[in-house]
Amino acid sequence: MPFFDIAVIGGGHAGIEASFIGASLGLKIAFITADKNKLGYPSCNPSIGGIAKSHLVFELDVFGAMMPQTTDKTSIHSKLLNSSKGPAVWSLRSQIDSTGYPKEAARRISSFPNIELIEDEAVNVAVKENRAVGVVCEKRGLIEAKGIVLATGTFLNGVIFIGRDSFKAGRFGEPSSVKISESLVKMNIGLMRLKTGTPARAYRNSIDFSKLEVQDGEDDAGSFSILSKDAANNVEKCFIGRTNTLTHEIIRKNLHLSALYSGLITGVGPKYCPSIEDKVVRFEGRDSHNVFIEPMGKDSELVYINGTSSSLPEEVQYEFLRTINGLERIKFSQPGYAIEYDAIKSRQLKPTLETKRIENLFMAGQINGTSGYEEAASQGFVAGLNCALKALGREEIIFDRYTSYIGVLTDDITKKEIKDPYRLFTSRAENRLALRQDNNFIRLLKSAERINLMNDSVNEYKKLYEEYSSMSNNFFDDEGFLRQKHRELNDPSRSFEDFRKIFPQNSRRAALALYSEIKYAGYIERYRKVTRRILECGDLSIKNKELLLSSAIVSKEAKEILTDDRIEKIKDLYGRIDPSDIENIVFVIKKRV
Repeated sequence: MPFFDIAVIGGGHAGIEASFIGASLGLKIAFITADKNKLGYPSCNPSIGGIAKSHLVFELDVFGAMMPQTTDKTSIHSKLLNSSKGPAVWSLRSQIDSTGYPKEAARRISSFPNIELIEDEAVNVAVKENRAVGVVCEKRGLIEAKGIVLATGTFLNGVIFIGRDSFKAGRFGEPSSVKISESLVKMNIGLMRLKTGTPARAYRNSIDFSKLEVQDGEDDAGSFSILSKDAANNVEKCFIGRTNTLTHEIIRKNLHLSALYSGLITGVGPKYCPSIEDKVVRFEGRDSHNVFIEPMGKDSELVYINGTSSSLPEEVQYEFLRTINGLERIKFSQPGYAIEYDAIKSRQLKPTLETKRIENLFMAGQINGTSGYEEAASQGFVAGLNCALKALGREEIIFDRYTSYIGVLTDDITKKEIKDPYRLFTSRAENRLALRQDNNFIRLLKSAERINLMNDSVNEYKKLYEEYSSMSNNFFDDEGFLRQKHRELNDPSRSFEDFRKIFPQNSRRAALALYSEIKYAGYIERYRKVTRRILECGDLSIKNKELLLSSAIVSKEAKEILTDDRIEKIKDLYGRIDPSDIENIVFVIKKRV
């Protein structure tokens, strides 16, 4: 029986990235999935990127990860969101071909001779003296490994709900993974139930697109991977429709039939991605909500009805959707549904995403209480990386929240209490003006070099960094602060295209990074000074909490965090509240002393 360095369980985005990074570091990987043809299949929205999520994908690209290149290769429609605002909130979003993406992911995975793709069901994590030593599979039996990455998505004891009907499934038409869940319970790993949902998939020929608003792709939106040379691939259109008062009336009339509102579902759903039932109930005063009709692929006969996630009975879904202009004759290939699944309770993970209770067992993706492909891929990369480094006897790498969105994500899910499916937003990052899509290489290239990764992406980013450095040397001093004589360049009215005329011979990526660094220089300098001050006070004890709780300059959010018994020193507040709040707390403590 062959011995593996790492066994990765789950063929979603987290599993793909964990396998990639482990194999890139020369380790032998057992990649276990129920269906080899569904690697990275978009269980929900067929898109990658969007607000904050795109930042994760750009960060992954610095390491040559799978998601950026696979997305660009299979993109069918791209848009740059927030392009009318500052570059700190620019967000690339690409519709992907739902069939092409898994094929491209499988092709890339198969290019690694040290990854063995195993089509089987994992039923148990083998543990010896509180250390994971392998995985037991239904057909293959025990697969020994030095480390395990568990990335089960919604398959972990998953149950689908459509109206009053429910059945076990990991996603529509695929079985759930019950035995692994039982295995975790035996290890005394605490579990909770979470819920998410998805809308109906409909046949294209059942929709009258002439009644819908057209959304064209943007040829200048750019690309996620530096290897794609910013080429866009817009071969499909998206469309917008709108619900109306009749739509909402039908939904309200049938709320008692919704699995969510009838009490059948006990898991907590995503706060920021509500079902259509939730929208109608929460926003009672609104007469209309947007509905986005998105193609499932360039050759697919199906479309995704975004914005109408529902657990109502199929016949009710038909009734309310057919009130929308253009959807009067809609026909489903599958109805919308809610899915409830197991996830681990908060604070059972180290920042490396290794479990505190079981050594060598790492977890990534929705099992950690998150939602979204991009969040899953980032966790898969972090878990796979640290699992690999541990197997190699090398020092772990922890991404901090001040230099990456990957750090914000991992810090949040390991330190905060997750009560509903976590979603990343730019607002979660205190240092968001410095954590942009355009400066991914400035922030993370040193980490890639520390890992000692050697691939085409890393090599291209090294060249880009050299180009950027030669451009920026004259603008910033040794501490990275903008020189006084160049202050006029951060005039907010100056456009990027105007700025780029100064550097006609340089690449767009290098020029954009420099433009943004100059544009936000004042804000970034101020944030760095505040951060430096609070880091210097990390060991300052928080003894008199009553004093802080009664202070007028300490925010309500900060006061809620301070009530946590585990908050004993200033450093315990890092990443949990805004730096300005920490600075105020330090001020109150020092003033009293």
